[in-house]
Amino acid sequence: MLAVIRPAVLAMLHEHEAATLQLFLVATGDTTWAPLQDDDVVIENSAMARWEVLGEDGGSSSLWIEGGADRLITDVQSDLQDFIAESRFAWGELRPLPPR
Repeated sequence: MLAVIRPAVLAMLHEHEAATLQLFLVATGDTTWAPLQDDDVVIENSAMARWEVLGEDGGSSSLWIEGGADRLITDVQSDLQDFIAESRFAWGELRPLPPR
């Protein structure tokens, strides 16, 4: 799952932002944000992507994986776009979604 999401996230970050990226998955509803392990099974709506960029925390909504990789990437990038626009490091900046 992260192998699909990571390049999509990196495509939206500037180099200095990408250098600080921490990206992981958490179980939907887990307010402790404990990262899932590599062997945890992720099914529809059971996980969310969480990220930290330049010391600011954010994340996606629940991951809808049954729609395929394109839908997953579009959803995560949309959530990331909102995070970037609301962050201290890029307040108000609307970054275009990268073409695929």
